[in-house]
Amino acid sequence: MTRNKTIVVMILIMVLASASVFSQNTALVRRIVGKVEIQRPGEAWIPAEVGMELPLRATISTGFNSQAVLEVRNSMLTLRALTRIRIEELEVRGNVAVTGLSMPVGRIRAEVRTTEGLSTDFRVRSPVSTAAVRGTGFDNDGSILNCFESSTDFINKAGIATKVYKGETGKMAGLRPPSGGAPQRLRNTTISPYTGGPDERYSRYSRFRDELGTGQIILHWTD
Repeated sequence: MTRNKTIVVMILIMVLASASVFSQNTALVRRIVGKVEIQRPGEAWIPAEVGMELPLRATISTGFNSQAVLEVRNSMLTLRALTRIRIEELEVRGNVAVTGLSMPVGRIRAEVRTTEGLSTDFRVRSPVSTAAVRGTGFDNDGSILNCFESSTDFINKAGIATKVYKGETGKMAGLRPPSGGAPQRLRNTTISPYTGGPDERYSRYSRFRDELGTGQIILHWTD
C-alpha cells in the first residue's frame, strides 16, 4: 500500500513539473478588444479567446481598432491595432529564460519582468530592427522605440546597437547606427539665444557675430 502511494505521489510530481514546463513554453492570451485571431502551427486562423495558450511558432494578429494582451512568463505584451506577432523562441537555456518574437507589422508595448532564479533575454525582431531587453519596458513599431523603464538595446539589420535609456527615443537609420540615447537627446534639443523674429535676429546680431564667437550650453539630465 505504501509503495502504491509513493508511486502515485511521484506521478503527480511529474505531472505538475510537466505542466510547469509547458506553461513556460507557451504564451497566454490575457485580454482581447475587437477582432483578434490566432493561428497555431499547421492550422487555420481562428478567433482568439481569453485564456488561450499559444505554443511555439503560433501567430496572433489584431484588426482595426483592436488590441490584445499576451502574458509570456512574467512579461506582459500589448499588441496595438493591425499588429502581427509570431512566437519564435520560448525556452530556458541554462539559467537564461529566452523569448524571441517576430513582428512583421504593427506596434507593441512590452513590460518585461525577470523570472525568479533566471536571467531574461527578451527580443522582438521586425523587418528593420531588433529590440533586446533584460527586464525593462518599451513601446516599439520596429522603426521608433520609446523606452519607459530601465534600458533597451535597439539593433539594426547590420547588428549595430544603440542603448536607449528610460525616457529616451531610438530611431532606425537604415544601416547606419540607430539614433538614440544622449546623441538623440542633443539632436532633439535646440536652444536659440535669439528672442526676436528672423529678420530682427540677423539684423541685430550679425554685426556682432565675430565679437560674440561661439559657445556651448551643457544640460544635465536627471530622472
